[in-house]
Amino acid sequence: MTRGRHTAGRPSLLTRLTPRRTRLTPRRALVAAVAVAAVLGAVIVPPPPMTTAAWTDSERTYGLVGTSKFTCGTDTGYAAAASSRFARGSLAGTDLDTVAALRGADLARTRAGVVTAAPTSPAPTTDAGGTTTFRNPLSASAGSGLVGLDLAGLGTNLPAGSAGALNQFTRVAPTGTAAAASGLVSDSGGLGVTPTTPSTSLPGPARIGLTSVLPATTALDRADLTVGAVASSATLDGCRALESRIWGDGSVTGVVRDYGVAGLGLELRSPAVAGLSGQVSSTVTSLNTAFAGLGGKDGAISGVVKSGVFKTVNDLTNLLSLGSVSGDVVVSGLNLQAAVDPLLAGSLTSTDGTVTITPATGRVTVDLVKLVGPTGGINGLAPNTELVLGAAAMNSITATVGGLLDGLTSSIVTALKAAVDRVNLDVALKVDLTATLLGAVVPLLRVDVIVKGSLSQVLASPSTAQASVTGNLLPVLGLGAALSAVLNGLLTPLANSAPTLVGSIATLVTATLVTPITTLGSTLSTTLAPVVTAVGVLTARLPSVLSLRVNLRPDQPGYPGGVVTTPPSTKWSTSPYQVSALRVALLAGAATVTSLDLATSRVGPVSTLPR
Repeated sequence: MTRGRHTAGRPSLLTRLTPRRTRLTPRRALVAAVAVAAVLGAVIVPPPPMTTAAWTDSERTYGLVGTSKFTCGTDTGYAAAASSRFARGSLAGTDLDTVAALRGADLARTRAGVVTAAPTSPAPTTDAGGTTTFRNPLSASAGSGLVGLDLAGLGTNLPAGSAGALNQFTRVAPTGTAAAASGLVSDSGGLGVTPTTPSTSLPGPARIGLTSVLPATTALDRADLTVGAVASSATLDGCRALESRIWGDGSVTGVVRDYGVAGLGLELRSPAVAGLSGQVSSTVTSLNTAFAGLGGKDGAISGVVKSGVFKTVNDLTNLLSLGSVSGDVVVSGLNLQAAVDPLLAGSLTSTDGTVTITPATGRVTVDLVKLVGPTGGINGLAPNTELVLGAAAMNSITATVGGLLDGLTSSIVTALKAAVDRVNLDVALKVDLTATLLGAVVPLLRVDVIVKGSLSQVLASPSTAQASVTGNLLPVLGLGAALSAVLNGLLTPLANSAPTLVGSIATLVTATLVTPITTLGSTLSTTLAPVVTAVGVLTARLPSVLSLRVNLRPDQPGYPGGVVTTPPSTKWSTSPYQVSALRVALLAGAATVTSLDLATSRVGPVSTLPR
């Protein structure tokens, strides 16, 4: 070819290297200029390099071959997939993906707009813009029949506006977006579990049985991991992700993931703790019976008074005998059951809030979030965070349970004794002392015994009780001077006998009411000791059989078993992204009994074709 020469009907080299367009893109202009320079030998200074941000049009060249147009939010024809599952994994050898009642919500859209959903019922809905939404909420009874899993609690106390604690939601759009949500989420995929959600707006817990991997004991007949409401969500803007990867630095993934866990706990059930009410009630019944025998003119306290009066007299003279007794002894205000009912019907919680004991049900609950979680709770943690069940934390459970049960026993004893102390005592007796004169039994001396006050006064110190003993000679004709002198000599000792008489009443009350209460305390302590021992054995074993992780993301470091990455199938496809709120793993030796992921959301891949 001769420089500057053109063949008729053929374009020049410069014309052939330049696209037949009225405007060159900067990169094409640069390529053309360099090509011309190479052929013509001209020296051309290239323009400064252009950054991605400098492009103002939407046409981009990829690898110097072809063009593509990205107008995210407007472009259509994307393929997208989303999946949501409340429960996945394995449970006692059962693959939960094969359990029909636990089927998730799988949704996929092809570039041609063909939508598939599994299961097929309920059917997905598609709006006028082509966005398809699929919801497949589960019933709280979905886990029935599965050994070790109880979801019933999640069906109670649901907050207003939620779609249920077992909701499963997916959505795909022709514009290249995908969304998934699972657990306590709204019908639009919003999380119902956040760090600020009040406990009153949350349902009850699900339960995962731990008995199969823990030592057998009669002191604890059940051990469960309790899981509060959980939720996860994931959204993927595939168009933005592809645009960033193809034309930018790839820093925009287009994915947003979140999770929430309302609570994690350990719940143990002890027959011994549940039996406390029965033991205490049995003792209360016996005490009430004994108490009823204290009062009355012929009751136990009256007998002590008569004996005390007679002993005082008999120590000075044996001329007199006991005669009739009149008046009454009233003891009132004892209500032992009411004293212990609040203790047995309520709950005891440790000062740090980690352990609660409910005697009526025999349940011992441990708040694992407070015990092993960070100060701010277990939401918002880094991906694949493990909640470490350390030895110190586990030992503290045993110590706290022991302290609470000791405190409960002590409180029961204290409450019963306080109820006894509040009893009112009113003794108003007249005891006649007699002698045989001329073959007839004749009353010679009448002793008035008055004791008033509470049993706490009687028991605390006999001298503090309001008590008096007064002797009066009865008019008897023909009473000799010698006998009169003897009787008068008894009046002062009788008056001084009041403290001794009150002390005898205190001894009777102590034996009748106080000692059985003290014995009950010892009995309860003996009954509950095996519970504390069993809790110690169980919590010592727990770290080796239970693993807990939150915010599981397979593509991030720390994922159990190593990072799982799913690279794009082509340069025009994104990776899939997944998040699970919680993973519970139960181990028995080297075998995994349960590996259960709760509230899993997966979005992607999203793909398109070069444009």
